[in-house]
Amino acid sequence: MQKRKSNFSQVPKKETPQVLEIPSEIQGKKEYLARWAKEEHIPGKALAWFSVASAPEQADFRLISETRGKHRMLMIEPPYKGMQPPPLVHAIYDQLRKDHLSTLKKALLQMWIRSTGDGRFGIVMQLVLRSSDSARAFKTFLSYLERNHPEVLCCHLVQCRPFLPFDPSNPPAAMRMDLRIGFGSEFLPIANTGFVYHILDWTPRCKAAWIEFPQKLKSVIHPANDDRLLEVHAGSSYWGASLSESFASVDTLDYRLPAKLSAKHNASNASGFHFHSDKLSPEWITGFFSKKENDGKWTILLNPPAGETLPHGVIAAIAKSCPERIVFISSNLKNAVQEIKRFRRENYMLRKYLPLDFEPGKPAFEAAFIFVPDRAGILGGKLALAPKTPKKAPKSKNLKTSPFETPHFIQQKSPSRTRKG
Repeated sequence: MQKRKSNFSQVPKKETPQVLEIPSEIQGKKEYLARWAKEEHIPGKALAWFSVASAPEQADFRLISETRGKHRMLMIEPPYKGMQPPPLVHAIYDQLRKDHLSTLKKALLQMWIRSTGDGRFGIVMQLVLRSSDSARAFKTFLSYLERNHPEVLCCHLVQCRPFLPFDPSNPPAAMRMDLRIGFGSEFLPIANTGFVYHILDWTPRCKAAWIEFPQKLKSVIHPANDDRLLEVHAGSSYWGASLSESFASVDTLDYRLPAKLSAKHNASNASGFHFHSDKLSPEWITGFFSKKENDGKWTILLNPPAGETLPHGVIAAIAKSCPERIVFISSNLKNAVQEIKRFRRENYMLRKYLPLDFEPGKPAFEAAFIFVPDRAGILGGKLALAPKTPKKAPKSKNLKTSPFETPHFIQQKSPSRTRKG
């Protein structure tokens, strides 16, 4: 008896869509975004790209110890391929390769040389301190920095649990970081803005565009004098603090300890500024806007880390609070498509989006999507922020009474007639 052939083998296989890599050049990024917007039928107006060239003195570099065969080698890692390190990085690299610091070099897991954005730096090192020799070598290295490099404002040690290399531009949520002070402050100035960020806090590796973004955002959304701002996943709260002069009040939200420490310092230079140490959730949004003191016209700035989607229920809770506008920043266009659909279901329409090239030369970019309420019913759903129609007063019943029961001082009037139409 012949076996019957399965028909499944005759079904043509579906071709998996080819995922194109993001180019490094700005022109390639523009073409990539235009193709994505056309294929995904993204509504709204695309604004001109926001990109600022970043010099090596405005970027974070890393020295990392890697194993190559049987040997451990010290490597210089730039923010992106092709960026040449500034003289300070070369000088530190050469110093660590000297014989009297061989113990420190062996103990070094990585070193972050973090920029302030104006030619100054702070250093944070991750070491495996297993002996007194490595501790003495660390003190020798601190002395070298203080004597020879005034542009280095501080140098500290960080211990992480679990013991993994950490990335301050994208720190793991579950990692515990303990800072041991070497010399200098643990807060680095942000250029000449008057604000700071904690040396373990999140910032992009290239600082130029990030520093200038608050003024760019202000020119795009044009806030009124009585507008209020809520910035979520705020990090150091630098953006919110910088915009405090353009809003009636600014509230920022982040749950990480370095963000809390940074915001505490930045609050002294910002008016009407409040920081909230908590995680974003529908319950937090509902509780925040249910308070009477939080009434008003709000702009909500959402900047989830690493292009993540917003927690379930957050968009619905935000829509119920009826903000004037929502700015959602994402580096993941696939996730952004889903979020745009979720905002649309809540009757918030995408009006325009601003492409952001925060790290020129790197195969990545972000986009700030600006949503406004659908007051005209374009989306076909319930009008967002529709004015509530006043309820008609119930008609009073005419009770028949005896004329002798009517007081003499009440003048009888004919019932008023409501106007038709």
